[in-house]
Formats: sequence, C-alpha cells, structure tokens
Amino acid sequence: MIRAIVNHQRRNKDGSTHVYIVHYQGRDVECYGTLEEDSNFNVVCDDEYDDSVWTDGRLDGGWFTTWEDVVECLQREYNSDILEISAV
Repeated sequence: MIRAIVNHQRRNKDGSTHVYIVHYQGRDVECYGTLEEDSNFNVVCDDEYDDSVWTDGRLDGGWFTTWEDVVECLQREYNSDILEISAV
C-alpha cells in the first residue's frame, strides 16, 4: 500500500520547506521539487552506487502524474531502496 503526506517541517536543498513524503513498502521516500509532466529526477538510493539521474520518463511511454507513481515506477528499476527523489 502506498500512502503519501505533505510535510512542511523539513527544509529542501533550495531552502524551501516543502517536501512530499511517499510511504512505500514500509519506508519513507522523500520527494522534492515540483512534479512536471516532463520532469527528470535525481535519484538517491540506499546504495550510493545506484544513485543516478532518471531522464527516460515512464518506460511505457507515458508521463508521471503523481509522486506515488514516480516512486512505484522507479523503484522497480533500482536494485537498492530509493531514499530521495528530486524533480529537476
């Protein structure tokens, strides 16, 4: 089950206080920035060797529409747990 909350208590790297938390498989994934139809993502994983920039959109050819969608789709493509995703 995926649940999401907006947490206004943490500071983003850009100094703003908006972060979107997606609860995914018993852990929290921090999502930063504004999700746009054509967003690319900086992905930070538990294993730093898996960290990367995702530029391919959805593998089915569509676009991401929610942070829950981003987390669920990208996690399937990474070997280690995603800890943080930033829209760029």
